[in-house]
Amino acid sequence: MVSLINEYVSRIELKTDDMTKAIFSAALSNIDNIESSSVIIKSNHYIVDIKLKEYDIDKSLAVANLFMERTRYHYSAYYIRFNEGDRVRYRYASCKENKEGFYCDVVIS
Repeated sequence: MVSLINEYVSRIELKTDDMTKAIFSAALSNIDNIESSSVIIKSNHYIVDIKLKEYDIDKSLAVANLFMERTRYHYSAYYIRFNEGDRVRYRYASCKENKEGFYCDVVIS
């Protein structure tokens, strides 16, 4: 699975900018179960850290799905999920038809 997302990401022209960072932050607003969140840019990708008021795998899945629905490009998107005990990590990427896009790690705890 990791090799598949690595292959997908290798075909994208990764872009990071403050506008996309703001879109990610806005996508997390108005989600009831989020206690806090942050979005940082590191090494040409985003790290999205989400702390839930009450963590469980089903609640984290709902938050991740909503976040990806609000941020993905309609041309193409791909993610994989890793359950890590008291948190879940998503490797998530999406691109436009011109292959310009983003990659991010989404960590929900």
